[in-house]
Amino acid sequence: MSQLLTEQVRAALGWTVTYTAPESLSRASIRYFALAIGADPQRWRDEAPPTLICETAQLTGRAVPDRNSYLGHVWELPLPVRCAMFRGGNDYRFDRPARFDDVIDTTWTLTDATERRDRDGDPLLVVTAEAVYSVGGDRLATNAETMIFRPLGAAQPDRDARPEEADHEPAADTAPATSQPDDDAPDAAGTSDIPEPLPRAALRPGRPLRPLRRRIALADMVAYGAATWDWHRLHYDEAHARRLGAPAPVVDGQMLGALLAECVVRDAGAGARLVRLAYRNRAPVYAGETVVCSGTIATSDDAGFSVDLSVSVGDRIVVAPAFAQLAWTSG
Repeated sequence: MSQLLTEQVRAALGWTVTYTAPESLSRASIRYFALAIGADPQRWRDEAPPTLICETAQLTGRAVPDRNSYLGHVWELPLPVRCAMFRGGNDYRFDRPARFDDVIDTTWTLTDATERRDRDGDPLLVVTAEAVYSVGGDRLATNAETMIFRPLGAAQPDRDARPEEADHEPAADTAPATSQPDDDAPDAAGTSDIPEPLPRAALRPGRPLRPLRRRIALADMVAYGAATWDWHRLHYDEAHARRLGAPAPVVDGQMLGALLAECVVRDAGAGARLVRLAYRNRAPVYAGETVVCSGTIATSDDAGFSVDLSVSVGDRIVVAPAFAQLAWTSG
């Protein structure tokens, strides 16, 4: 018998809401986001890094944050009990780059909901929704997002929970890592060690990308939150994070997607454009941990190439599976 997937929740499927941004995206927003993810701000000037429009709450135009201090879109589902929501993953598809002068419309649709059980038998509600970003009726991108709702107070899964379970959620009985920054590894906001793109001839199947390594300090999480207009307390307020079962503030799962995109596009350079990025959050990343984004080219042809990706913290895989598809922009 379903505990979370009630008839009221089923009736919510198909809900649609549209936001029109109150202003253009702006070069300032683009530059700040690039700095927050450690990208080269000189490259991203007229066009935005590809995942920005999928991550920023700027586009909603909301002026009053919710009880979690969040300005982005949220689904007020008629759940029978209070739940914490965690992002399970995203699938971005990009039709064209967003420009600084774009005034963007966003239409969200609630598409599906299923109930599952974790290994302790506690219920999880897995909800999917799709956002369509457009300018003047012309589509920029889509974002298929998975959200996991867990009753507050339910037992938390271990970090190595089975893939079909909500193992992105913080584990109550684990401690935050104590990894320290390497001397030669920039923080998330650092841009001093951005490598030159690889030549197109080198982007062939089996070739590993150069790993992108970032220590994500609490200050980096705050900078990313500001760059995306996302002040959700889970990402900076330790007391609030602990109330939700986390041992420390949790890195926004979409920040890991932004770092994966940066890992791919910095090696591809201006000769290729990201057209799809899909990833699944498997385990949480906490403030102060060092993430490593890795990738190997899977396919390559005259149209473009694809990359198999993952994110790890030490020997712990935190994002997988993940992949990116890029299209050549020059012959």
